[in-house]
Amino acid sequence: ADDASGHGGTQTKGGGWVRLVVEKPFGRDLPTCLSLSSVLSRHFSESHLYRIDHYLGKEMVQNLWTFRFGNDWAGHLWHGGAIRSVTVEWKEDFGTEGRGGYFDRYGIVRDVIQNHLLQVLTLLAMEPPALGASNDAAERVRDAKVAVLKSIPPVTPSDVILGQYEGYADDPTIQDKETACPTYAAVRLHVNTPRWEGVPFLLVAGKALEERACRVRVRFR
Repeated sequence: ADDASGHGGTQTKGGGWVRLVVEKPFGRDLPTCLSLSSVLSRHFSESHLYRIDHYLGKEMVQNLWTFRFGNDWAGHLWHGGAIRSVTVEWKEDFGTEGRGGYFDRYGIVRDVIQNHLLQVLTLLAMEPPALGASNDAAERVRDAKVAVLKSIPPVTPSDVILGQYEGYADDPTIQDKETACPTYAAVRLHVNTPRWEGVPFLLVAGKALEERACRVRVRFR
């Protein structure tokens, strides 16, 4: 942010403009995230910032929008009266393979669940945003996704399963050979809205599993 501001801030001499793209992770925890946001806000307004999660660019994730809001039949069935549970899975059939030094600082929850899989969950659970012909469609979609996140109660230990695959610490880039960093996590969440009352959302992610896959499983009643 400081470097970008030194090159003209949000305006250029030719009358153009500057945008800053920030890819996840946005810090390592809440304090470092707030510190990063403080630096960014000194030089850029929100309209100049793009905080992105590259997972949203995947075709499967983009197709969720069409599936949810472009099919009348899906709309009639997309609620807790018809759906028993929703599972979002992210699996890799290989380990860290030389990336352990990075991965060990974050773990599977920070690396995958709290960004990639939560983004998918919000697309699955959000209410249809009122877009119309307005030019603030992106903000309305964002607000609908944020409303989902605000409706999720805090996670308790009984809602989480953590694990680590055998041989993880053998990665030569991992310094702490006694590390307890999780490479697998399964988290149960609930979305406290009338649409999803009583429906568990399961987020599952792991490395060195039996297959490589990314899928959404919707179990109907």
